[in-house]
Amino acid sequence: MKEELNQLVNQMANDDRKAFERFFNLLYPRFYRYAFLYLKSDMLSEELVSDVFLKLWNARKNLVEVKELEFYLFRSVKNQALTYLKRNRNHPEELSEFVQSSLVEYRQPENLMIAGELYTQIERTIANLPEKCQVIFRMIREDMMSYKQVAELLQLSPKTIENQMGIALKKIRKAIDDYYGSEQRGSTGQALLSLFL
Repeated sequence: MKEELNQLVNQMANDDRKAFERFFNLLYPRFYRYAFLYLKSDMLSEELVSDVFLKLWNARKNLVEVKELEFYLFRSVKNQALTYLKRNRNHPEELSEFVQSSLVEYRQPENLMIAGELYTQIERTIANLPEKCQVIFRMIREDMMSYKQVAELLQLSPKTIENQMGIALKKIRKAIDDYYGSEQRGSTGQALLSLFL
């Protein structure tokens, strides 16, 4: 399918509307399901995904340069869904009980500062993962999807999902160990590590 998508992208860059229609038909159902995970609304999910495809068509001349376009589009769907939810929420965002209980003992100013710096380091590590690896990691850890769900949605084998998660977790552990030194990760580092792993 990847080859077909690449071919369609090249055709779209030459203003081929039929190629765009085929591209849309191939990916729309998966993007819709992903948007629905966040929005829980058929109408909003359809509108959001249609908007992503409209932006894609408007940027068609530059698409050839985008590596891993499919994963880039998954991230676009997620970002737009989160932006919509942020703009339209009626109550402040609350931390999950797990996050609160994990961080409650680290409220001392020094520990909060360390946790903030370490969290920034971990987020930077995640942002620097290869596109496919980053999308898979965020779907599993942030979107709370199972490995099987991610494999089905991205049309990848479960083993590929496991391998990509292994790469991500190894890099996050290394970032934490680099921050603390591998022998003294500290309780704040352990708490943050448990949130990501």
